[in-house]
Amino acid sequence: MAMAIGSWLTERGCGIFLHVSSLSGGCGIGCFGQSAHNFIKFLISSGMKYWQVCPLNPTGYGDSPYQSPSAFAGNPYFIDLQELVGEKFLTNGDLNVLMAMSESFVNFGELYKNFWPILKIAFDNFSYSGKHIEAFDHFCQQSAWWLDNYATFMALKDHFDGRRWMDWPREFFDPSVAATKLRSNEKLRRTATFYKFTQWIFDRQWNRLKNFANDNGIKIIGDIPIFVGLDSADVWANKRIFKLNKDGSPKFVAGVPPDAFSKTGQLWGNPVYDWDILVADDFTWWTNRIKRCVELYDVVRLDHFRGFCDYWEIPAPASTGMGGKWEKSVGIKFFQHVKKAFPNIKLIAEDLGCLNDDVMQLLQDTGLPGMKVLQFAFDGNNKNKYLPHEHEKNSVLYLGTHDNDTTAGWFRSLPEDIKHQVRCYMRTSCDDGAWDFIKKAYESPSNLLILSMQDILNLGSEARFNTPNVPFGNWQWRMTANQFNGLCESPTPQYLRHLQDIYGR
Repeated sequence: MAMAIGSWLTERGCGIFLHVSSLSGGCGIGCFGQSAHNFIKFLISSGMKYWQVCPLNPTGYGDSPYQSPSAFAGNPYFIDLQELVGEKFLTNGDLNVLMAMSESFVNFGELYKNFWPILKIAFDNFSYSGKHIEAFDHFCQQSAWWLDNYATFMALKDHFDGRRWMDWPREFFDPSVAATKLRSNEKLRRTATFYKFTQWIFDRQWNRLKNFANDNGIKIIGDIPIFVGLDSADVWANKRIFKLNKDGSPKFVAGVPPDAFSKTGQLWGNPVYDWDILVADDFTWWTNRIKRCVELYDVVRLDHFRGFCDYWEIPAPASTGMGGKWEKSVGIKFFQHVKKAFPNIKLIAEDLGCLNDDVMQLLQDTGLPGMKVLQFAFDGNNKNKYLPHEHEKNSVLYLGTHDNDTTAGWFRSLPEDIKHQVRCYMRTSCDDGAWDFIKKAYESPSNLLILSMQDILNLGSEARFNTPNVPFGNWQWRMTANQFNGLCESPTPQYLRHLQDIYGR
């Protein structure tokens, strides 16, 4: 079968994974301000070619970027508020409560309480200033294809005290009826305009940052979760493409069966697609979603690639991921459509987990680069596909993903027999923690290597970003200013560049 996409990954390179929320500086969370520009300068000085981030969407349940109220909107928490001080939309005094928050982790509860009122002050001052009105109106017109539904949804969510859309009065289930009611209600209309304002500022700042990265040879790798949150503008405005009951509740939810992360499987809770309807619609909703991702990123990682071949469908309601079954998905048709709509798109397939022959065939037919994870390589089997000598060029290598422990923490937790295998394979004592694995990863045939900032800092399990199937306490780690400044002043950037020179990255 002819390739649907084909591989774009023909040159060796290296990059760093660090989600925006984990940047140093900012107001209680990493943002698009000076710390982000300084991080790009670090990438440049280290000879890197890529910066990988999690989805930039607003966070939802459990503070996860993979459970968002919108697959199209950006996270307002990433807005650089200092820039709004410069615009006279805020004062330094407005930021005091956020500046007092910890810089070593994100306290999402405090952030939610304190950040939104400050953004509303900025919006009020913007509204009264008369500045940038034409630019704002232009953004609203150009982005109306996704922005209107998002702003209406969020305004109604505020109006109904944060309740899920399934719990709103039934008349608001229809987005066109809701939009009519919004236009006739001044308070609702202004709230919707506020949410559009946050997206305009987000887009303006992100585009400037991305252009700075691109102008200096750095490409952005973004992430597109295959599923979307149930309580989202996406499901509310597109109910027919999901398997839902008449009251809006899901008939089935997504997850995975028992695996290495969980003995009872993972229950994600996302509604599953009705792929027959999506095919009949010529994938219109997915086309729009990818269009938005192409606006935001240079390369897109398709999270849970397996779900395009078959997916684990769990009857709702459920308390674990154990009671589901595999259902066929859309397969190669989807990727042929994507190639036609976006001829130059660059995709990475997240092909991790339990894979069958059909999934491997789909990966081969698309020609997309898959993922290799070094932490998965050591199980006593010398033909383990994650061992570096088994890597193919058309792949992306990670020491661990955002779902894994840090490499130093992972190695410390290994049983002694596996530690012995690791030391024999690596031909070193592994006393240098993550750095022994970083050096080994540079040798891999994989054309692209992505390192995590936690591993470059050689941090332990205290710096783990996410633990799958644990609903709270994740996504909080941040790099402190002292850690980052110390790294920049150390020989690390020169050493990383040296490794790239040796191994052609």
